[in-house]
Amino acid sequence: MNFRLTNRDSLLRREAQLYDAYRRAAAPKPPLKERGSFLTGTSAELLYANGNVATQLNTFTAEDNLQKTLPPVIIPAGFFYNLAAAGKALKVKAAGRLGTTASPTFTFSLRLLTTVAWSAAGILLGTTGAITAGATKTLSPWFLDLDIILTALSTAAASSAKTMGMLEGPSSLASPFGFTIPADNTSPTIATLDNSLTYYLYLSVACGTSNALNLIQLEMLKVYGEN
Repeated sequence: MNFRLTNRDSLLRREAQLYDAYRRAAAPKPPLKERGSFLTGTSAELLYANGNVATQLNTFTAEDNLQKTLPPVIIPAGFFYNLAAAGKALKVKAAGRLGTTASPTFTFSLRLLTTVAWSAAGILLGTTGAITAGATKTLSPWFLDLDIILTALSTAAASSAKTMGMLEGPSSLASPFGFTIPADNTSPTIATLDNSLTYYLYLSVACGTSNALNLIQLEMLKVYGEN
């Protein structure tokens, strides 16, 4: 056996391994904020995503389901699973379009229900005030960004969560074109929930004036689980 050749092959393989390790270490890294801290070894997880258009709501005033005909958003039992769960969060991002005649108001709400069937009941996580839409709009886009953070984990229906967020519509809403959840000078809703139950998350809306031209529809919905 040619030991010199064998040793030479081994050295070449080792040099190739070292070069590959150096190349990977020297490669550009994304900013830390894009990589996450990985202090807990976890990162954001996409729990739900749907880009289909839900049933359009029009000629209505009472609060109604924006997610009609879409698969439900399921928040499984035990999502907030341990005593370190305070601070664990859900992020909800939604987008849609609305139409108006004159300048009606819309009131957005976010709820957790224990059944798939929607109703204006269950746990109210947060709501806007009555927001004035722009005048005489035809399918103008709106965007909703919400954070739901667990503030305390307990047994039965004694856990609590806080929700805050922003609704924006550069063209669809009246000035100042961006509105908050909660509304100005209103404390955030501290909702109580039972971590042992499976919940279904729903966006809903009410309209201040019933008219066939006062309409709204959900067109994109994503829900993330964070840490």
